[in-house]
Amino acid sequence: MTVAAPATVKYAFYGRVSTEDAQDPSLSIPRQLAACRRAIEATSGEVVAYYWDIESGRKELAQRGRGADGTPFGVAVPRDGGLADLRARVGNGCGFDAVIVESIDRLSRMTADATRIERELEQLDIGLFAADEPMVANATAILTRRVKQGVAEWYVRDLIEKSRRGMEESVRQGWHTGGPVPYGFALEPHEHPNPHKAREGKLKHKLVIDPIRGPIVLMVYEDYCVHGLGLGEIVDKLNRDLDRYPPPQRNRKDDNGLAQTWSRSQVRSMLRNPKYTGYNVWNRHDKRKGRPLIRAREQWIWSPLPTHEALVTRELFEAVEERARRNAIAARAPDQARPYSGRPRRAGRFYVLRGHVRCGMCGRRMEGSHQKGSNWYRCQYVTRRGSVAADIAGHPRVLGIKEDKVLDAVLDFLSERIFGPGRLRLLRAELASAASDSWREHDAELERLERERTDVDRSLRRQVLRLEEHDDPNHPVIALATRRIEELSARATAISEATTVLRAKRPAGASPDEIETMLDAIPDMRDALATADESELAEIFEAFDVTATYDKANARLELAATVTPELVEDQEKATAPRGRSRDFGIAGAGFEPATFGL
Repeated sequence: MTVAAPATVKYAFYGRVSTEDAQDPSLSIPRQLAACRRAIEATSGEVVAYYWDIESGRKELAQRGRGADGTPFGVAVPRDGGLADLRARVGNGCGFDAVIVESIDRLSRMTADATRIERELEQLDIGLFAADEPMVANATAILTRRVKQGVAEWYVRDLIEKSRRGMEESVRQGWHTGGPVPYGFALEPHEHPNPHKAREGKLKHKLVIDPIRGPIVLMVYEDYCVHGLGLGEIVDKLNRDLDRYPPPQRNRKDDNGLAQTWSRSQVRSMLRNPKYTGYNVWNRHDKRKGRPLIRAREQWIWSPLPTHEALVTRELFEAVEERARRNAIAARAPDQARPYSGRPRRAGRFYVLRGHVRCGMCGRRMEGSHQKGSNWYRCQYVTRRGSVAADIAGHPRVLGIKEDKVLDAVLDFLSERIFGPGRLRLLRAELASAASDSWREHDAELERLERERTDVDRSLRRQVLRLEEHDDPNHPVIALATRRIEELSARATAISEATTVLRAKRPAGASPDEIETMLDAIPDMRDALATADESELAEIFEAFDVTATYDKANARLELAATVTPELVEDQEKATAPRGRSRDFGIAGAGFEPATFGL
């Protein structure tokens, strides 16, 4: 039996753009919506909800719907959320009967994921249609869709395999394959071998030795392998003369106001980089979440011959590998210096705020430490960079805070600003002073358009009444009223389009009303905080992404928490306005972080 789409079906549109670099979201999303609207014209249907993302269609399904923010691109399509919001809304009085996409691979590039979503919708009696497929749900349509899904997945996998083979060949030819340039090297530009890309001014690069930093690399290898210095000793040696040994560029985690110095991780990375041997090496790092950072050595792709001038010999690099192997074996061996007591070693201590306390000077997470019968959180700046770097940067060699002080402040903060009865009053006071001009201008213009649309609708009704007063179609009033109705209808259309564009071009960040709605929907958990054990408190802190930043110089804590739609249990209150798929930071129940003097 063939089941056609209902004549009055209400659709939810879903669109996706892989990345903002590959496609222009401001063009692609409206184009996809236009294709879907053309497909449903024959059914007299209408689009009543809009969901779209800027993300890869090959991401894990649990991670979908959290794509890049489309606000900077000015996408002229309203947004009720992403894929996760669409899946959460279906079946709960969602207000639409079917979901439509431009093509089925917009839903997902993975056949298994797209089929799973299709099955979820089917169980809730919600159809899934594609603009480039027949608007029916029969056996032939399903077969066509499955073939298209298989072809789409094959295409992506084939493209990945070809890209990988191209990258491997680029490595063999000695070209730099992207990423940070290893310390001690510089990039030498070459004309692109592809004449078309060369005419566009594109270049390829090879590694050449930096005359200033190159000798430092050799010195580090010799200090480690020949002279037997440890990482900490090498770091201190380098930091004692930063003019002679300029440090590498800092990464984003170390983007702070402190002086730039060497760290143990930078020296360790240098010692384990095989490119210093003159060979081009690729595929060392595995960037997938939950995987080891460095792949097994047999998975590395080496050039068959050296492709650039070496800074260290292959033998010296192998000596580093051998010492690292011995260190790993020694670390796993039992401690021979400690006599066996016959009792198993005590498990590690539990730190309820682990990962949530940061140093106000360097911005890094502070590490748990148990001393004098109490838990502390201590900054590891000296451990990572050494005492010489700490003195140069003006960072205290010892910087710590007792867990009890942080925990009391965090519990007070959550009880008052997130769960307490006065949270909305505190929030409104901060919003009144912190609300941005862009949001005020946005809301004022939206209200003006809505008032103008109301006036136009009222005028249209008056003109229709004038038409009904005269039976003679040639009466001059009829002609005037008809012309006026055409003018008003055109103006109403223009206002509707302007309103749609304005709703899509939201100012950056959440609106004050959205923040207040989110905070109001959080249940009162003060009793749970008072009776929770350490593991339960840790779960609460993780759920709200609590952060405590310790400013030792001013003896204060800066506290912040994040409220997300997933935390809201009251679905009626949590029904979000358009665009509410983002996370909203609630720092001090508003914008400014809450501070506690110590």
